[in-house]
Amino acid sequence: MMKTIIKLIAAIFFVNFAMAQGAVGDIRGQIFEDPDTEKPAMFAKVWVERGATKFGADTDENGRFLISSIPTGMYVLNVNYLSDSIPRTVLAKVMADGTEDLGRINFYEEVKELEGIDVISYTEPLISIDFGQERINSLDIAQSAVKNDIKALIMSRNSDIKVDDNGQMMIRGSRGNNLVSYIDGVKMNEVKSVPSSAIGAITIYSSAIPAKYGDTTGGVIIIETKSYYDLWRAAKLKRSAEAMK
Repeated sequence: MMKTIIKLIAAIFFVNFAMAQGAVGDIRGQIFEDPDTEKPAMFAKVWVERGATKFGADTDENGRFLISSIPTGMYVLNVNYLSDSIPRTVLAKVMADGTEDLGRINFYEEVKELEGIDVISYTEPLISIDFGQERINSLDIAQSAVKNDIKALIMSRNSDIKVDDNGQMMIRGSRGNNLVSYIDGVKMNEVKSVPSSAIGAITIYSSAIPAKYGDTTGGVIIIETKSYYDLWRAAKLKRSAEAMK
């Protein structure tokens, strides 16, 4: 009996520990040698870094790559092809359970530099291809009129979500206690207030909920806070924008 209890506790600890590692996503794209050719950059090394940890993959014969299970956040894509490094900065934004599709990347492409700083660009996709999933990025949050009220912010982006008489959020009339909330992978008993400036992204599942979030029928809200690396890259973006003025 005691061994069974110990095994059960260990299993629960392992699941909670895994969830506490935070949400992850993928990065994919296709690399070509230059804008004037359809020649793919075959077998190039592609990776992103988070501190001392690298997440990487090789391109296939068509130049395509997929880097899986990357912790959420903003990353700089590193590419090494024929012993050369890509001469420009490519940003990739990884969100919970999502795939950041960078599309076509031209390895050899003319790059404009200002005072030694690469011109950096990033375009947020207008439409999410994930059914039953709503994503709110940090730019959306910063521009929202209700950014200081996280519940109002979420409701402004998803009409299926309401707040019940007890102040709990619910999706499509389900009970408030049926909705599951996570902050950086840690399960909460309700949607907690987080300063808008500290939020990197919010992901809302109103349907088609991934199995890893349990058997809830009341939806899932995932809040990801900004990491040190996100803040560092934001500062670099700001410096680049100021240099372009």
